Amino acid sequence: MISLLDLIGSLSAGVALCLLFSKWRRQLASAEKWIIFFVCLLTLIINFIGFISWLGTTADSQIAENWGDYLQILQPALWGMFFYVVVESAQSKKLKSSEEKLRAVIENLPLALHAYDQDGRPLAWNKQAETLSGYSKEEILKNTSALALLYPDAKDQQSLLQECQKGGAKYYHRLRKLRGKLGEREVAWYNISKQFPIPGWANWCIGLDMTEQLNAQRKLEHLATHDELTGLANRTLLRDRLQHALDNCIRNDHMGALMMLDLDHFKMVNDSHGHPVGDRLLVEVAKRLTSCLKSTDTLARFSGDEFVILLEEISSIEDATFVAERILNTLSHPAFVIYGNEIRVRASAGITCFPEDDIRTDELMKNMDLALYTAKEKGRNNFHLYSRNMHRRLRRRHEISEKLRIAIDQQRLELHYQPKVSLKTNKVVGFEALLRWPLPQENALHPSEFVPIAENAGLMPVLGSWVLGEAFKQTALWQNSHMQAPVAINLSALQFFQADLHYNLDRELEMAGLNAEHIELEITETAVMRNIDHAISTMKVLREKGFSISLDDFGTGYSSLSWLKRFPINTIKIDQSFISELQYNSQDAAIVRSIIQLGHCLDKNIVAEGVENEKQKIFLADENCDAYQGFLYCKPLAAETLSQTLAPPIH
Repeated sequence: MISLLDLIGSLSAGVALCLLFSKWRRQLASAEKWIIFFVCLLTLIINFIGFISWLGTTADSQIAENWGDYLQILQPALWGMFFYVVVESAQSKKLKSSEEKLRAVIENLPLALHAYDQDGRPLAWNKQAETLSGYSKEEILKNTSALALLYPDAKDQQSLLQECQKGGAKYYHRLRKLRGKLGEREVAWYNISKQFPIPGWANWCIGLDMTEQLNAQRKLEHLATHDELTGLANRTLLRDRLQHALDNCIRNDHMGALMMLDLDHFKMVNDSHGHPVGDRLLVEVAKRLTSCLKSTDTLARFSGDEFVILLEEISSIEDATFVAERILNTLSHPAFVIYGNEIRVRASAGITCFPEDDIRTDELMKNMDLALYTAKEKGRNNFHLYSRNMHRRLRRRHEISEKLRIAIDQQRLELHYQPKVSLKTNKVVGFEALLRWPLPQENALHPSEFVPIAENAGLMPVLGSWVLGEAFKQTALWQNSHMQAPVAINLSALQFFQADLHYNLDRELEMAGLNAEHIELEITETAVMRNIDHAISTMKVLREKGFSISLDDFGTGYSSLSWLKRFPINTIKIDQSFISELQYNSQDAAIVRSIIQLGHCLDKNIVAEGVENEKQKIFLADENCDAYQGFLYCKPLAAETLSQTLAPPIH
């Protein structure tokens, strides 16, 4: 039985050897193969000797049997060694497979990985690190100065080298810029050397590319504090910097200034050229304003066409006024050319200084707004400094604005009419409709006082439409009576540049049953010069419809002869400021004489305003002026009163 087992053992050892060289030879390491081969060979020999000793009875067989007995004792140990080697080999293969999988995971990890020795020499660089930097693993691992190559910030280089020398670190989300062939990337690094130490790696980190997220965050932060159109600071950032400037000026005992700038009649640009042109104009204005300021100053777009300038430190109020003058001059010359449109820009500015005027942010904002309003009241295209009595004027303006709103709603306004008289025939040749606002229990306000308030309060569209309707109706009534003379109506600058002006005029004519030839439209020289090309185009259309056009207040604006000859107008009206001292001031007399001669050369009718005495009338008649109006003949009267005053017939 033992011999049979020996035979089976020998056969098993032989089979093991066959398997070793057939199947396992590809799976086992070289040393493992030789150990198993030796074990199987010894087992084969032992069992063979035992089998021989069983077959024979000779002395050799006896010796073989004795040796076989001894060798049989070693056989379990040999087989134990066999199985140990096999199991150990299987575990080794499993561990090696796990390491390879881990290495593959690390290599293909969507995080950048780098590792260094104690001297800062690179030891590991995975595929994501290659993608972020543009440097291959070979390029990095053979570069002994990789830290200087990859990290532009010297502080980052130094901190990484210190980590290597200390055997790693432990931190999360330390932002470092990684410089590569494709540019700089902002990477959040996670150092886990201390938490997961790896033999041979003194310092290693994984990094997440945060470039896009940080750029998006910065963009959102920029949008929260900057104007989207111009890129300037917005209200939020302005208030923050103003508060900082106030704290600084109090702490260091110096002055600062706040200036609000408003583009005069910017709405007309949008109405006449469209919003794309208006938006582009704002961008170009912002560029010019920036060129006038220091790097420490803040320029903000407050709203619409309003800009605010913060001068954080000035030595005196004169510094602020100097900046204002420079800004106004820079904006006015040269003209802006936007998409082929030449646009002349004028601006008004209000200035308040701190800490003299106030040290509170909200109060300073109010102060500069009041100063700006005062600058507009004084004719625009200038600047004004804040003063304490502005608050009283503000309350007065607010009171007038509210009363005017009620007066319009309740139709308490009136139109009075002043005759235009021929200097040749002394006959009435026309009337001018003049707006009046009678106020019970107080003196009536002149249009020059309440019309600007109406413009700023947004009441002009309603007020202008009411004036047109009332004047057209009265003109229609007069055309059926003895007062068949044209009526002149003043158009405000806002009305004149409104896109729907032609529609409004046609509608009022139709409602009144009136022809355009009975209406003369007056527009001031200053308003025309705000946007010359659009003004000329509008006047041509009005002339084609049958309206007569008068250029009012001539001589007070800044039109040149080259522009005047292009204006499609019928009449030039000489401003009363030149008439009032005509008999005393030789310069005024020369100007009036020149205007009359110039107008006749251009085939225009000439009307003088504000004639109050015979000497003025005689001078105008001698200079061949066509007509006049003023208190000398008749002050403005209500339509009914005027009809009764003037005796028919009127030619």
